[in-house]
Amino acid sequence: MKKPLLIVLALVVGLCSASSVPQPQAPAADRLTASEVVAKCAEAMGGKAKIDGLKTLRVGAVYPDHGDKTFFTEIKRPNMSYESASYLVFDGKQACLLKGMDTKSGPQLVEGADLADFDVIVGCFIPAFFDFPSDYLGAETVDGRLTHKIRPKLPHGAEMVYYIDAATWLPYKISTHMTIRGQAFDAERGFSDYKGVDGILYPHGFTYPSRDKKSVLQGRIASVEINPALDEAHFTIPKNIK
Repeated sequence: MKKPLLIVLALVVGLCSASSVPQPQAPAADRLTASEVVAKCAEAMGGKAKIDGLKTLRVGAVYPDHGDKTFFTEIKRPNMSYESASYLVFDGKQACLLKGMDTKSGPQLVEGADLADFDVIVGCFIPAFFDFPSDYLGAETVDGRLTHKIRPKLPHGAEMVYYIDAATWLPYKISTHMTIRGQAFDAERGFSDYKGVDGILYPHGFTYPSRDKKSVLQGRIASVEINPALDEAHFTIPKNIK
């Protein structure tokens, strides 16, 4: 079964706008490791203790091509999500529309071939390199700024490369590649407007493509809750689904 169009188009992709910043000198690639970059990013975002202590997250995002409505995503680490608009549960191994495609019928499992998309959705809200082993891919200048590339090893085949700003050590952009049902998807999402939320720097601006993929739109994060109490049912696949 196909997932709602909103999930595929609105939450996975983005393109970061150009910006000019001073360029720091990159450490030599053979003297930098993935764990070192991840540690620097964790420190920049609020410190290792804060990142390790981040267990749940509720984010309200606004996508201008969908009006002023706020779409809420709940995350439970290490790799679970719930989309309240579509009653869509992902428990890390399976995904299910709790009320069907029409939000009125019974639970329907999402095909296993689509699960790569869910790893990407979670990774857009909490950097996946905090939860999965990662590779360091070297340094690259992006939009006039030096970045370090980190690629976590996601469980369902999607490839996400994070570009970490070498000046701030905050995530600047994600480049995503995945194949779903034989169709390749390549996309990018950029991050901006970092603000402190309960001791964690969290991006409140992000970019994503228009539905026709001809332009780049600027989305915004309307609300962020760190470690809210979440309903366990939002991360539980019902048993005996026909």
